[in-house]
Amino acid sequence: MIEAHRSAGDHWPFLDVLRLGAALLVLFGHTRGLIFVSFQDVAQADLATKAFYFLTGIHREGVAIFFAVSGFLVGGGAWRAISATRFNAQSYFASRFARIYVVLLPALALSLLLDWIGRQYMIDTRFFGERPLQPIGVTSGWSWGQMACNIAAVQGIFCKPLGSNPPLWSLGYEWVFYLVAPVLFGICLAKRPSAIKIVAVTLLFLGISHLAGGLLSWAPWLVIWLAGTAAAQVARERDMPLIVGLSGLAAMGVGFVISRLQVLPPFGTDLIVGLGTGLAISNRKLLAWCPLAGPVRTGADFSYSLYLIHVPITVFVGGIFERFGWPPALVPPGAAAYSAFVGLVFAALAAAFIFSLVTERHTDRIRRLLRGREAGASALPTAA
Repeated sequence: MIEAHRSAGDHWPFLDVLRLGAALLVLFGHTRGLIFVSFQDVAQADLATKAFYFLTGIHREGVAIFFAVSGFLVGGGAWRAISATRFNAQSYFASRFARIYVVLLPALALSLLLDWIGRQYMIDTRFFGERPLQPIGVTSGWSWGQMACNIAAVQGIFCKPLGSNPPLWSLGYEWVFYLVAPVLFGICLAKRPSAIKIVAVTLLFLGISHLAGGLLSWAPWLVIWLAGTAAAQVARERDMPLIVGLSGLAAMGVGFVISRLQVLPPFGTDLIVGLGTGLAISNRKLLAWCPLAGPVRTGADFSYSLYLIHVPITVFVGGIFERFGWPPALVPPGAAAYSAFVGLVFAALAAAFIFSLVTERHTDRIRRLLRGREAGASALPTAA
């Protein structure tokens, strides 16, 4: 759901690890939810089963990782541009628009197409008889009138995500943060009395809370996003000891464990993982590390496509499985269930890779085109 920073000398390989890892956590969690019974319904879980449920149970925390990395890449660039008085709003929003919509609009179209085919020919299957990952009807609480909201990429805040693709809620928050960040950073960096800036930021937050339905629904995600922004500044300005980055990774691990123990509300573990990610990516030594750099970079490059289409793809393939004899109910762990899980995961990965080749390769071209048109109208340098 986030883009790699492509400026020369500014690519941090460890961000690829986080982007791909977070995308896989989300994919694994949602795919397990389509096939397996909950852990509480497993009669006798061995160590391997417990490990599988743990790994596939931290998908929400994967979203927290995404937000921190997004703040690093997008928020960090915006903050630097504004602080250096070279922020170009037209360039910034054109770049964000190109990155989001070149892939989002085809993804929405693909979601609708697969949903239509499935409801025409597989409506009697569990996969198309209820909304994915939720025990309610596909269209419950959602109407076609909300399509404009989804096209505007503010679903999750102002409307429900497309019925067949619930995970798109987080893109709505990220898009709103893109819109709000220049205003927030401009207020913070303005040469005005602190009291005026505090009042302005408070009014901004109250306005968002009024529109988004409550502080706790969005504030933890913004805090994580801003932690990523702060990490970008620290990484550029200071060479922190490696122990700082490793401490961030340790905090992420603690957050994963606490989330499975369910001793804190979800936003609590989101903050632990997200802030831990921010601490980790503030360290240059850790940012420069990446095992299997080539394959990881390839996976990271199509992680946005994977995020956008993995549920429609896995639901569609799951419907085909059921049409050919797969049980019409969630199943306990076993060889057949694990095989089905692997099949859905590989289907999503393959589809996302191909989808990214068709869509994401045009992103930089469109971004350059938009920026090229701006160059004749403005001599200001553009934001990253």
